[in-house]
Amino acid sequence: MKYLSGPRLAGICGSVLLASLIGTSVAVADEAGQCEVRLTVELTPDVPNASTGGFLSSLLSNRVKYELTLLQEDSDSVIVVDLTGPGPDYRCRNAIEAIRRDGRVLSVHVDQEFR
Repeated sequence: MKYLSGPRLAGICGSVLLASLIGTSVAVADEAGQCEVRLTVELTPDVPNASTGGFLSSLLSNRVKYELTLLQEDSDSVIVVDLTGPGPDYRCRNAIEAIRRDGRVLSVHVDQEFR
C-alpha cells in the first residue's frame, strides 16, 4: 500500500483547503445581501396609532427577520419607514408585497433603496 507524502500530500491538502475556503466565501457573499428600503405607506383612516412597534411589526406578516423603523408620520394615515432585513432581493420584494397585501394598507411607495 502506498502512502502519500511530501509535495504530493501538500498539494492535495492545499487543494482541499482552497476548495473549502472558496465555498465558504461564496456562501457568505450570498447571505451578506441586505434589504434596506425606505417606504412611504398610506394607511386606512381607521388605524389608531401607526407609531407603535406592535403595529409596525404586524405589517410584516410574521417575517421575523425583517424590521420596520418609523421615520416620520406625515399625517394620521401616511408614514415613512425603513425596511431592513436579509437579502436576496426577492425576499425583500416579498416583504414589501406582504405589507401591500395588509388590509390596513392603501398603498406602498418605494422611495429609496440603500444598496
